[in-house]
Amino acid sequence: MIQTDVFAQLCVMQNQEQNAYRCFDYMDLAETMVYPSDRQALCNWGYRTIAACPGVERSTVAVAILYFDRFLSTSNPIAKWALNDRRELQLAFVACLVIALKVHSGLNVELDFVSRVICNDMYDTEEIIMMEREVLEGLEWRLNGPIPHDFIDRFLCLLPPNDSINFEFLSHFSKSLVEHALTVYSVALTSPSSIAFSSIFCSLQYMDTLSPLTNLSILQFLEVVMGLDMRDPHVQATCIRMTGLLQECSCNSVASVLGVQAERRISETSNDEMSVAGEASPRTA
Repeated sequence: MIQTDVFAQLCVMQNQEQNAYRCFDYMDLAETMVYPSDRQALCNWGYRTIAACPGVERSTVAVAILYFDRFLSTSNPIAKWALNDRRELQLAFVACLVIALKVHSGLNVELDFVSRVICNDMYDTEEIIMMEREVLEGLEWRLNGPIPHDFIDRFLCLLPPNDSINFEFLSHFSKSLVEHALTVYSVALTSPSSIAFSSIFCSLQYMDTLSPLTNLSILQFLEVVMGLDMRDPHVQATCIRMTGLLQECSCNSVASVLGVQAERRISETSNDEMSVAGEASPRTA
């Protein structure tokens, strides 16, 4: 891909995330009766569900999560209701996942299967269809916004060749961190480009294969490309949160998500692995 094309795509993507595809802090409301932990349980359930579907990319869940957050940020009455009713909240997430499977993965989704098997008969097909319509109307049919994975792919395309960097591992590791980050409400509110930048930042620190000067030059290059400033408190806060996520995971836990065998462990990491297979499901979340 020609670099000028990549730059042009990044400009369009950043304009999208700052305008039509922007998300707001929808849980910062006095009348909200659901919590970030409810959202996190649903996100984790989404990843477990897709993991059981051969051939479906895990990035589909990221698309669904962004649909979900954007929908709940709207003034749609059903979105407001979902913030006060866990059953409706779960149904909204199911609808977002179904839409993502159709739009992002191009699948013909059998709603009867979704109702009976995935949702354990908690919702009938008519309920799912009606919620799909509400989500689509709430999102104004804007379904092709960028996700952090898109930014990671383009950022890495712009980096000059370097024998010290395993670009495939860097890409996979960064996207693995994004998966964890999107389940955390405070991080997910950040723009996809900032999440992508922070994941690359943390991945470079973890890989530890570059000299500090080279590492710094890469980050400065990405700053220029994205128009970010590492001194910006919001950027720093996102990087700190992402670093915290990395420290909460053992190396083997991250490697299991990537499907690769890591060769070293994170220094001074917690002994507790991040759980990516909690007990929550749409019936119990």
